Amino acid sequence: MPDGGFLANPRRIVADIVAETTQPPPPLDLNRWAQDNVRFGSESSIRGPYNPELFPFFTRPLEVLGPEHPARVVVMKKSAQIGGTVLAQIFLSASMDMDPCGVMYIHPTEVNAARWAKTKWKPMIRQSTALTAIFGNAKSRDSSHSLLFQERKDGRGWLQISGANSASSLSMLSAKKQIQDDLSKWELNDAGDPETQADSRSKAFAWAKIFKISTPLIEDGCRITKAFLRSTQEHYHVPCPHCGHQHPLEWENLQSYIEAHPTDEPCFTCPSCGGLIEQHHRYQMNRLGKWVARNALAVMIGFYLWAAYSPLESWVNIRDAWLAAKGDPAKEQAFLNDTVGFAYKAAGESPPWEAIRDRAAAGELKLGEIPVGGLLLSLGLDCQSDRVEWHCVAFGRDLRRWTIEYGVIEGHISDGETRRKLDELVKRTWPDKFGNRRQVGMVAIDGNAWTDDVFDWAKRHPASRVMMVRGAKSDLAPLLVKVKREKNKEGKTVKYAGRFFNVGVSPMKMSLYKNLQKLDPLERGYCGFPVGLDDDYYQQLCAERRTPKKRKDGFVDYRWTKDAAQRNEVLDTALYAEAAAIRLGWRSKTDDAWDQLEKELEASRGSGQLDLEDMLPAAPSPAASQPLTNGISFASRLA
Repeated sequence: MPDGGFLANPRRIVADIVAETTQPPPPLDLNRWAQDNVRFGSESSIRGPYNPELFPFFTRPLEVLGPEHPARVVVMKKSAQIGGTVLAQIFLSASMDMDPCGVMYIHPTEVNAARWAKTKWKPMIRQSTALTAIFGNAKSRDSSHSLLFQERKDGRGWLQISGANSASSLSMLSAKKQIQDDLSKWELNDAGDPETQADSRSKAFAWAKIFKISTPLIEDGCRITKAFLRSTQEHYHVPCPHCGHQHPLEWENLQSYIEAHPTDEPCFTCPSCGGLIEQHHRYQMNRLGKWVARNALAVMIGFYLWAAYSPLESWVNIRDAWLAAKGDPAKEQAFLNDTVGFAYKAAGESPPWEAIRDRAAAGELKLGEIPVGGLLLSLGLDCQSDRVEWHCVAFGRDLRRWTIEYGVIEGHISDGETRRKLDELVKRTWPDKFGNRRQVGMVAIDGNAWTDDVFDWAKRHPASRVMMVRGAKSDLAPLLVKVKREKNKEGKTVKYAGRFFNVGVSPMKMSLYKNLQKLDPLERGYCGFPVGLDDDYYQQLCAERRTPKKRKDGFVDYRWTKDAAQRNEVLDTALYAEAAAIRLGWRSKTDDAWDQLEKELEASRGSGQLDLEDMLPAAPSPAASQPLTNGISFASRLA
């Protein structure tokens, strides 16, 4: 012992060390963490460190997502490409770094989950020294670090990346925090409702945090819309640069200016002083903005944000996207979902069939004749046990369409005589207004039932002229996508020569039922019908409606239904004919391509004289009108 010194108290030393090492960490500030740790690389349109002045509308959501805020569920209803994934990754990364625990990041499917892990999460780990220190070697193959399950090196926290389509990946784990990404795209899995399954994974934690984030889809049944309506419904208010009035930037405000001035620079109009708000005002307005709740007493915190606020999107692009989508229900839905962040209100009810019939009866279109503008011709075929029903439809620019003729061939698709008549139908021609006779460019036949028999007939014709189709009932199904592989009854893989396609019948029905209500023949999406189709045709065309179905687990699902006694082959064949037209380029042709088709097809033959047969009154086609034995009649029937 040194002179005059004292021995240190070992108990005091231990107590000091324990006190120092058990000091509670400072409150987790997600905004501060983002500024210190997030770097945007070359793949981003904004490079360098995270700048809160560019994204001031993220400041409050990041505060609410912090562990100090009492909110258990946080909702973000948004447009696409506005930085929502970055927001979710900041929440995830800061939690793993400063508030380690078990975290589940759930995507619509396991395929989406794996893609996100590879393209979003791995690059973020590489670009953040904090995350690299936490997870170590990203290439490690031990059980604690795989593509979809990753654990902190010290074992104090883990990340499970899952797909909502897999019930097994949403079981067995209890997670204090969750990100439910692209929530609107979640569909029922084998165990029922995946959102309910996911929410239950955090029940054991009193201070759990669940972040629900998504672009909306169809209004009825849209998960993110339902969650947002139960929340505080916060909108970002910005001050008018002229009078200072605080208000949200609303799509209807911008839309009204675009409609009135489609070629001008798009502007918002201040609801207080009427001043024009231009895009160059946006940066300063965003910096001075604030979130305002419309349902302040709600327990869940919810935010709505759309592209007009984003520094990554121009208002000119928004204008051009709307003008390109206007009049096309499918494109309008994509625009409202992805750009505005609105759920799309679907046409769940068909228009009254009598109104469509009466409009056709008052028109001048002739049964069996291709009208002016009908440049693409297709057939939709539906196979029944005792007949094949067919629908000939012409399609033109601006998504307009005209029914040419409807008919029925008796017999099963496997019968030799039925096949012979179908072969004749494929070769048949229809007259147009210019004296030309034209064959259909593509035939789409339902291959869902009697698949082998349908394929056996279809392969008698080139794949460039006859395609097999089947309906995909999901609202999320693309309009047309090729089926790569199928298995027969023996379990063997069968290749259908590249001619089998899934058809998104649900979005097609929504679009068709909206377009059927259009009265102007020049309006985009107009549907024309000839004189002479009977009531059965229109009743079947308008047979279905979109109705909610409550499941045993309490989840409400939406399905297209019809009355039990009502047939719907006319509707089905109309959709198959549309699928064939899409294959011919109906939705993708440019104005120049349509111009070229007009030059090629809508020109009188020779000196412009019509053949004698074309000058005579329209006579019954080879598909003569006769009633069916089941009591349903159509305008025409193949002899």
